[in-house]
Amino acid sequence: MILRIAARAALLAIAAIPVASAVTAAAAPAAPSVLGAPLLGDATLDLRFTRLRSDQGSLLVCVTADPAYFPDCSKDPDKRFLTVSAKRPELRIAGLRSARYAVSVHHDENGNDKLDTFAGIPREGIGFSRNPSIGFGPPKFERVALMLGPGTTAQDVRMRYFL
Repeated sequence: MILRIAARAALLAIAAIPVASAVTAAAAPAAPSVLGAPLLGDATLDLRFTRLRSDQGSLLVCVTADPAYFPDCSKDPDKRFLTVSAKRPELRIAGLRSARYAVSVHHDENGNDKLDTFAGIPREGIGFSRNPSIGFGPPKFERVALMLGPGTTAQDVRMRYFL
């Protein structure tokens, strides 16, 4: 019961992420950009999403460098929403500036562009960078933030399912 309450609280903010502004990872713009700004940095973030329940649907990924907009980064002017096929759950984001970034993701198995819930408990998987335990409410930015510097940082994001 406590796990269900914790899962519900942790995911209410993620459920509000609008998917209409999502960018498909395979359709990179001609002039690359990440987080809404031209790419100026020499950091690369390689994400691999693990423990998916199925290869159906997509992974809806949100990346933000601003703690004020985590985990629901829909209002962050510098956010980036990316859609990744669950059949190939990997993503490379190159040209990032050195900074701390947090990643939140949900597995949209049925392709309806929203996090499906039952009584506030997600029916689809969720995950965060650094794979924190989920208690009451969403994890804090500090618990999931990755410090990126020059070069490549690899991160496995473990998906969690509650129903």
